[in-house]
Amino acid sequence: MCNKITEKVRFAGCAHFCKSAHVGKTACFFMFTLLVAPLVFSGCKKKERPPIVDEPDPDIVVVRPDSMVPKWLPGDYAHIAVVFGVGYETEELQQPVIDYFADEFGLASDGGLIETYVFPTEYFNGKRIKVSFLTETLKNKNICGLVLLSAPDRAYYALMDLSENGVSYPVWSIFPVTYTTDEVLGTEYGSFFVLDYKELSEKTSSDADSALIDKMDNGEKTYEGNIGDILTPVIHYIKKSADGVNEPYGPGYAAEYLFRAYRDIFDDCTLSRFVEQESGLPALNHFVLGIGK
Repeated sequence: MCNKITEKVRFAGCAHFCKSAHVGKTACFFMFTLLVAPLVFSGCKKKERPPIVDEPDPDIVVVRPDSMVPKWLPGDYAHIAVVFGVGYETEELQQPVIDYFADEFGLASDGGLIETYVFPTEYFNGKRIKVSFLTETLKNKNICGLVLLSAPDRAYYALMDLSENGVSYPVWSIFPVTYTTDEVLGTEYGSFFVLDYKELSEKTSSDADSALIDKMDNGEKTYEGNIGDILTPVIHYIKKSADGVNEPYGPGYAAEYLFRAYRDIFDDCTLSRFVEQESGLPALNHFVLGIGK
């Protein structure tokens, strides 16, 4: 009420001023605008804009199938080299494993993790071998780990040459073919980790170990299952170690890592140290994976 009275006084004063002072119409209009404008806009409040919330519409749910989530992404990182041996001499035999690598980890040629090689034919046919094969093949490569898959019996010469040239990455020998104690010891010497295979049976532990040694001396260690089940934990451990995730680091810790992984894959499995036939002593970096039938 007081505001209305005040405004009436203002208008009356303005009209009296215009009549008494004979002020021009333009000046009067200007004064009228100054008085009316505050009155008009004082009753209007600034309308608050609702906040912009970046949230998905609850009625629209986008489900991303696991099949659409990539297992690997291209990147510029160190590779893991895999060299094929006995049982993988031809491209036809290698291709299923290469396809597995391409899907699970990506091939180096596509920006992935794995690059593959194969031992020369002379390693398989008994001819004179090139001892420096591994050293020259992997020279100046950006490698964080080397996996020899079913390496032929004389591959330990190449491993020793690689070690003597100061290899800076771990070498994993998976199911190597060995006929003599020298080949076993040479493989252990040139590797960070050696993994052998045996089929679990109902025999006693000592009998099973003896049967394993006999088979190893004859080079009979063919694994007929999915080799991807064996290699996946190995590749993961190498990559994690290269990234500094695995601490502490060593063959014993690697064996614990593998055993935990293999227990999730196989219903019945064991992982034990290989016992040297002549000395009767357990190896430091050589383990035997037993898998139930």
